[in-house]
Amino acid sequence: MNNILLMVSVGAIAFSSAYAIAGSEINKVKISNKSLNANTINAAIGSGSTANVGSINIKGSKVSNMKVTNKSLNVGTINAAIGGGTANSGSINIK
Repeated sequence: MNNILLMVSVGAIAFSSAYAIAGSEINKVKISNKSLNANTINAAIGSGSTANVGSINIKGSKVSNMKVTNKSLNVGTINAAIGGGTANSGSINIK
């Protein structure tokens, strides 16, 4: 199980591979990823394809005063993005 806690407040930011925070304004946000991923296949094939399993992604957003928790259970799943597509299984995307 991936137990990662990210606490973002004024001036304090910690990053982990389970998170993507791009071009976002984050203030007083608690992010917890307790996603369980076992026996999964995750593939992104082709230019511009993206595939995520049990992740938290925040992109181009203003997020403040909130808690984001991912407790997804992904066991025996196949997640595939082919030819520029996007595939997400048990993931949280804030855009």
